[in-house]
Amino acid sequence: MTFDCVYASASWGLHDLRWTNALRELGHEPGIVVLDRDANREQFRDRVVEVAGGTLPVLAGPLTKVARHLHVDQSLPRVVGLSWGFDLHELHAADDLNWLAGLSGLIVDSDPTMQIALQHGVPASQLTFLPWGVDLELFTPEGLLFDLSDFELRPEDRLLLSLRAHEPLYRVEEIVNAFAQVRTDHPELILLLGHSGSLTQALRTQVAELSLEDAVHFIGSIDESEVAPLMRACAGYVSAAEVDGTSVTLLQAMACGTPVIASDSPGNLSWVSPNTGFLFHIGSVSQMAAAISQALTMDVSRRTDAALQLVRNRADWHANLSRLQTALFG
Repeated sequence: MTFDCVYASASWGLHDLRWTNALRELGHEPGIVVLDRDANREQFRDRVVEVAGGTLPVLAGPLTKVARHLHVDQSLPRVVGLSWGFDLHELHAADDLNWLAGLSGLIVDSDPTMQIALQHGVPASQLTFLPWGVDLELFTPEGLLFDLSDFELRPEDRLLLSLRAHEPLYRVEEIVNAFAQVRTDHPELILLLGHSGSLTQALRTQVAELSLEDAVHFIGSIDESEVAPLMRACAGYVSAAEVDGTSVTLLQAMACGTPVIASDSPGNLSWVSPNTGFLFHIGSVSQMAAAISQALTMDVSRRTDAALQLVRNRADWHANLSRLQTALFG
C-alpha cells in the first residue's frame, strides 16, 4: 500500500479512527504509527521517519506525547500538530509551549485552545481552527432508536448517558454521585455509562456501594453507527470533563436533539450556554445534580432547538473538512 501522509498518535481509539477516516474521505491514505505499539519514543520516532520517507507530511497528536517529540527531527520536513484540547491546557499550565512555533502547523478545535497557541507565539498563519464536526446526515433528531431490550427497562424509565472515558480527567465518578442524588426524586432515571478505562473497576465498586446496580448500566464502547440511535433514546447527555476542547460526542448529542448537561470547561463553553443546554461548575456534584434535574423537568425544546441550530451553523463536518487538507498539505 502506498501512503501519502502519516498519522502519528499516542494510542488508538475512536478519535484516531475519525481523523484517519477524514483523511481517507479527502482521498488520502495515511500510514499509521501508534506510540503504545512501540517499545519507546525513540523507536516510535524512527518508525514515523521511516514511514514518512523524508517527504510525507505528518499529522501528530496529542501534542504532549507525540508532536513535541517529532517536530525537531530534521528527517521530517512537515509536522502538523493535532491538539486534543486537554494537551494545550496541560502544556499551558506547565508553561511548556515555546516549542509550538517550531511546528509546520497546528490544528486546534476550540476558541480557548486557539488563544493559548497565539499567546505562546504560534503565528496565526500556522493555525487552523478545525472544530471536530458532526455528520449532519447521520446525527439528526429523527431516526432509529437504540435497541434497549437488554436493559429490562420499565415503560416509565428515562435514560441519562455518559460516553467519556473512565479516566480522572473526565470525572465520571462525579456523574455517578450526581445521579445518585437526582434519583432520589426521579426513581425512573437510569444511567448508561459508555466507554471504559483505568477507573472502570472503581466505578463499579462505587455503584455497588451506592446500591445502584439496577440503575446503572456499564455498556462499554459503542460502535459509531449506534451513537445517534442511542442519543435519540436518552433524556439527557452529561459530561463532567475538567478540561476539554470541542467534544465530538457533545456535538453529536446536540445534533440529535438530546439535552446536554455539561461542565463549564472552556471547550464546553464554546458550545453550551443557558440557551443551548445546562451548565454546572467543574467539580460541583450538587450543581450537576441540579442541572440534571432541570433537564428532566423543564420544557427543553427551546434549548435543544437552539443547540441543533448552533451545530448546523458551526459544526457541519463536511463543510469543515477542507481545512484539514489545507493544514496538512498546504
